[in-house]
Amino acid sequence: MTRGRHVDPELPWGCWLRIEPGDGVAEFVDDATGERWSTIRDAFWHGRLGMDGPIGILPALEFLHGVLSQWARRKPDSRELTTDMFAGNSLFQGWYLAWLTREGLIAWREGLTAEGWAVLHMLMGTRPQDVRKDRPGRATVAQLVELGLGPEEREARLARVEQAALKWGVGFRRTKIGAWPHVILVKRGEGEVPVLETSWSLRFENEEQRDAFYEWLCVRLDRWPAWAEMAGRSRQPELTQHLLMVLAISATNTDRGLPAIDQT
Repeated sequence: MTRGRHVDPELPWGCWLRIEPGDGVAEFVDDATGERWSTIRDAFWHGRLGMDGPIGILPALEFLHGVLSQWARRKPDSRELTTDMFAGNSLFQGWYLAWLTREGLIAWREGLTAEGWAVLHMLMGTRPQDVRKDRPGRATVAQLVELGLGPEEREARLARVEQAALKWGVGFRRTKIGAWPHVILVKRGEGEVPVLETSWSLRFENEEQRDAFYEWLCVRLDRWPAWAEMAGRSRQPELTQHLLMVLAISATNTDRGLPAIDQT
């Protein structure tokens, strides 16, 4: 599968493939090359990228989905990206982004390429159900582009994010617990009646502090599913420590047009 094909950034990658019924199993056929794949994800991972080996396709594409989502919403600061997504491994981060650039999915100065947008649409629409269950709540591509980043006053922007997050099954919210302002992380549980559960919370001295922190979270809503998964593994400690590290890095980068945290 070649890279030279024209790709519409508004359509999912692989929309040109044709489904051909088989003996109990349908295949996705590329009529231009004659290649056949069991899924669109296989066509992309093995055909387009030429990837093989011991790494599983599910975690690999979920990680790629996370990186492309970040670049769709905001070109992340290199140090913040290293801390948040690459576990402090700047060498692997550099190689990974160089690989995405070479494959034509990102352009260092412009962000996602046309094919990068198409791949993001495809990954969003083809996430397996077990992945959606473990890591629900991704914003749509349209929401990644504009939600919480518009020209409205801060309260209006934050309220729009909170309202949208009600439909995601996981998300950060502002609330009061007793007399204290809090930011909480809610996630839909399991069981016969899958109610929302609070899996993490952080208390603040006043609403201004809370809203400043919540604004920081809203800018990074592309990371909410991963952070929710982190909270689910260890409850409070791991997520609190991780957010503190990412916040400390981002607080030194206030010249990128993104809301800064009030450090007074």
